[in-house]
This record gives sequence, C-alpha cells and structure tokens, in this order.
Amino acid sequence: MKVKKWTVLVVTALIAVSALSGCGNDVKTKVETVTKSDHPVALTLDANVTALHMTNIVPKLSGKLISVPLTVGQDVKAGQILVQVDQIPYQQSVAAAESALVTASMGTTPSRDMSGETDSSDRRAKLDVWYRMGAISKVEYNQMMSKENEAAAGTSGTAGSSAAPAIDRERIAQLQASIQAARDMLGNTTIYSPIDGRITAVSDNPSVAVAGMVLATVQQMTPLVATFAIPETYIQALNKAKQNGSISVAVLAPSGESQTGELTYLATGKDPATGSYMAKITFNNDKNLFVPGEFYHVRISTPQEVSQITIPKTAVRTKDSGDFVYIVNDSGLADVRSILTGDEEAGRVVVLDGLKDGERVVADPPQSLEIGMKVTT
Repeated sequence: MKVKKWTVLVVTALIAVSALSGCGNDVKTKVETVTKSDHPVALTLDANVTALHMTNIVPKLSGKLISVPLTVGQDVKAGQILVQVDQIPYQQSVAAAESALVTASMGTTPSRDMSGETDSSDRRAKLDVWYRMGAISKVEYNQMMSKENEAAAGTSGTAGSSAAPAIDRERIAQLQASIQAARDMLGNTTIYSPIDGRITAVSDNPSVAVAGMVLATVQQMTPLVATFAIPETYIQALNKAKQNGSISVAVLAPSGESQTGELTYLATGKDPATGSYMAKITFNNDKNLFVPGEFYHVRISTPQEVSQITIPKTAVRTKDSGDFVYIVNDSGLADVRSILTGDEEAGRVVVLDGLKDGERVVADPPQSLEIGMKVTT
C-alpha cells in the first residue's frame, strides 16, 4: 500500500464545550480503543534514490571545445572521450619548447683536442637521444646529423682549434622539463569519462572548457542506493532479521515493476529530529527503471513479528497535509490526529506513528463529524 508522507496537520482551536452542549451538536458513532498486537513486519516507505558513484568532469586547462557539446541524459562509457579541447595552442607550446631546447643544445660548436680528434660522435649520440625522446622531428634530426657529418669531415686532420664552450646543463634540464609540462597539457586536451554512467548536468556554456570549473556531472546508473527512514518500533526486529538473513527488500517503480536489493546500511542511532533510523538499500538498475535524484517506494519485510497498532481502514481520512484520524479525547469530544500509515491487511491499516495504546479512534467517522462535537457510542 502506498504510504503518504507524514506532515504535521495544523488543527484549529477546539470549539468550546459550553458552546456545544446547549446546541445539540452530538454525534453517535462507533469508537475503537487502540491496542497493539503482534504482526510480521511489512513496510512500504518513501525513499530517495541516488547514484552509488558520481563524478564531476573538471578540465585541467581552458579552451574552446571542438567536439560535440555534452547533453543531459547522454549515456557514456568508462574510457570514452567526452570532449576534445582545441589542441592548436598547446601543440604550439610543445613546438616552441622543443625548438628552444634545440637552439640551446646547438649553441656550442664541436671542439677537438690537440691530436685533431673532434667530439662530433658525442654530438651525434646526443641527437639520437633527442630524437628518441621526441625533442626534435625526423627532418630536424636528419638536417642536424648532416651538419655534424660535414663538420666532422671538414675538420679531419686539422689541429690547433680551441675547445668549445661547455654546454649549459642546467638550462638544458629546464627546457626538458618545460617540454614535458607542455606535453602534459597537450594530453589534457582530451577528456575521458572515468565511469559508466549518464550525464546529469552540464555547465551553462558547454562549448568552452574552463580550468578548474565543472564542465559536466556523470552519475552511475547501476547500482543505485535508496535512502529512507524506518520508525523506531521496527528497528530491533529488522536488526535481528538482517542478522539471520530473513529480511527482504525491494524498490518499486511507477510502472509496477520492482527491483530487489540488499539492506546495506541501518543506523545504530536514531535521528533526534524525527525519532527514526536511516537505512539504505543498494540495488541494480539494469532495466533503467529508476532515475537518480527521484523518490520511489521501498518495500521491506520479514517474518519477524512486531507489536503494532492497527486500526480500521475506514477510520483513516486524508487531506493534502497527509493522513489523519478522529479521536475522542478524555472529555468525550472529537479531535483530530495526524498519523503515519503503513501497510493494509484484511481491512486494517498499520499505524507507524501518531497513536498510542489506550487512545480512542472513531472507527468510521460520519460526514457530519466535526472537531469539538460530543461523541457517544
């Protein structure tokens, strides 16, 4: 049975007894005294469904997106390219850093010792290293290697030249670090999805990436988590049922279909504001019956019996503010009480909250019944 949210029903001031006693405003109807009896736990409660995992897509650099903008509702896979930032500015940065390294490295001329032997072989070895690390292109490599070969041939057998200035190794190291940083930035122009999921939010301007700003949000669609509150009356029985494996839980879709799950969390302490205990169900969503962020009903049951209050279904009335019943107070006058209703069975409804043992409820209130009327049976 669908459970309606329990909200406080604002009740106006009672009509004075003296005003009623002389006006004949009495009503005769059936009244039932509230008592508890043992019944298996069967609860249908409201739950908020959320994603088990979600992630914000935050670019590490800024730039115009050259890929199709992301849209809400778009399904994505882990490792899939989500967006592509314009690479040209970052490719230029890499090229400039590599050119600076080549210039710094070629700033010295080959030297040779007194015997006429040059260090051209060392230079060629360095060119091999730079080419392998990607600091220079194949064309640049061939051009510089050709020059080295020519220099080696032209200086063969010549002596007396002074040694070239030493290479600035610190400067070379800085330029190599700059190249690596530029390449890292270039790599960041392609942004991938870290998880399977669905795009549930995008930035106001989805055509531009801004470093450090959320571009989109991806939420996992399965498994999901349903979070809800359980009245204190049922906690002991549910804890016992969870331990012995006799508890059943399911999430109910508007279509009438349901998805079984597992009770993965049950609070050990109650919320002081509501007096209830938070619980969570984790369940699969393979059929896409549920959407994160929406409210659904959850069904939780166990053969474990709990002492519960039940009242006739005919006693329950409903307004926009929720379910309520007419009660008869100690003065014998009609009043109203907001209640939280549970499941229905054999014409009786479980009252999860709002009534206590010994209170008297009007079993089938007539249309003429109003607050403050004298009730007789």
